[in-house]
Parts: sequence; structure tokens; C-alpha cells
Amino acid sequence: MKQLSTLIILSFLSTHLSFAQVTSVPDENFEQALIDLAIDTDGVINGQVFTADIENIIELNFSELNGTYSIEEFTGIEDFTQLEIFKLTDPVLINFFGDETKPNFLNENINLKQIYITNDSADAPNIDIESLDLSNLENLEYIDLSNVDIKSIFLNNPEYDYENVTLDLYFEGFPRSENDWNVCVGVKDPEAASSGSFPYNTWTILAGGVRTFSFSTTCNLGADDFESLNSISVYPNPVSNTLNFNNPNQIELDQAQVYSMEGRLVKSYLDLKENIDLEDLVSGVYFVTIKNKQQEALTFKVIKQ
Repeated sequence: MKQLSTLIILSFLSTHLSFAQVTSVPDENFEQALIDLAIDTDGVINGQVFTADIENIIELNFSELNGTYSIEEFTGIEDFTQLEIFKLTDPVLINFFGDETKPNFLNENINLKQIYITNDSADAPNIDIESLDLSNLENLEYIDLSNVDIKSIFLNNPEYDYENVTLDLYFEGFPRSENDWNVCVGVKDPEAASSGSFPYNTWTILAGGVRTFSFSTTCNLGADDFESLNSISVYPNPVSNTLNFNNPNQIELDQAQVYSMEGRLVKSYLDLKENIDLEDLVSGVYFVTIKNKQQEALTFKVIKQ
């Protein structure tokens, strides 16, 4: 009788485990990190984790790890359906630069409120991300990308306002090139963003160090996109008198507007050429919006000396 009971229990467990829902985690280092964080309870590198182990996790904090984890992809993170806080810092090593398939690796975690993807030092980065698409994350409150050499971040879902979001873009080191000092923030209305209209008047963007930022609808930074406004940069910045446009693809420009930090239009230019004169402006921070003939807009944060 005892032997029969044991067989029944083993049979039940076998059946139960065979029908347990699992989530694929193909990256071994990502799975090892989940094991070391005591999230993956089977404790074995087998390319999967029980979905029940991850679906109620509120915070995923890689800074609690010891050692180095070189992660190439985060497949499986989409099943962290209750995730509200994501912290990706040392000792994780990731390099998503030049990989157009990975900017949206967090974009299905729709309950996310706080995202921390940071390097302790910009001169010796462990985390390298070219672009980040967070457009589906309506509940975002805080995004920390300090000391990450990122080119673009997207918060441009036409259905969402992302009210009261804070975006920290502080960068203390030296990016790959002068053009990389600027981060393009993809928004649904660049002109409203540059003028400080709702909902952008509820946003806080921190861009200290050498970092600047601009607004655009698409932030298409591809080398083959010769018609994109995003190939244009401005110099010098800070500026004393004349602000020049570096326009390598000779895109035909139409107009420019200059807004104060309070969102007030202070200067406007038609029939735009190679530069604009800012000599008569008082010292301070301004937003310069340029438009092409198709009325696509790109905005730069400019410091007037």
C-alpha cells in the first residue's frame, strides 16, 4: 500500500511538472543571472524558466549580482508581466550597438514605472545601447540612462502622454564622436515638446555633462536615410552669435523657431539657409526647432552665451 501511494505521488508530480508553463530564456548568462537572483527555481541552465517564477516579480535588480554576466539578449523578459522596476547596471555587460532588433526589449513590460540602465563610468562602459523603444510603456515615471552612450529613445505612442516622466541623460565622459553628444528623443509632437506645451511641460529631462538632446518624430539615424532631418547637427553649442547647421545631405530646410525655456516663441526664421543669428538673445537655454519642406521637425537644446 505504501509503495502504491509513493507511485501515485510520483505520477502526480510528473504530470504536474510536465504541464507547468515555461518561458524560453535562450541566453545562458541571462538565465544564470536569474538563477543567482533566486528567481529561476530549478537552478539549471536549460534554456527555460518556470513562468510562475517570473510572472509576479515586481523588481528585477541586476545590481544585486556578484561577478560578470555578458548578456546578448533578454528573450523571456516579456513574461515578467508585473514588472515595475528594472535596474540594469554593473556587473552586467551588454552591447546592443548596431543591432536594430534589440531597442524594444522592454517594450512589452507595460507595467514598468522605473528603468535604470546606467554605467558607473562613461569612460569604461559595461552597458552599450544605441537605441531604446519605450513607446508602449504608458506608466513610466523615471528613466535613468546616465553615462550610457545612447543615440535615441522613443516615447512617441500617439495614444499616451507619459505625464510627469523624468528622463536622466547625464553623460560625464566622451562619446564616440561629437555628434553622439546629442540624444534624439522621439516624441509624437516635436514642436509641442520644444515649446513646453502639454504634456511635455510635465516632463523633466536632465542632460548634464556633455550631453544635449533634441526632439524628433522618428529619430531615424540610419546611414542610408539621406532625407532624414536627423543627419543635421548644430554648432557651436554653446553659441555666442551665429548658430550653424551642419547639413551633410543638403536637405532643403524651410524654417526655424527659437523658444525660451518657458515655451515662449522668441525668434522665427523663414527661407532657412546655413545658419541663424542669435546675437540679440540674452544668455540662457533655448530650444531651436528646424523644419524641412515637408514640415518634419527636429529640435535642439542650445545654450546662448
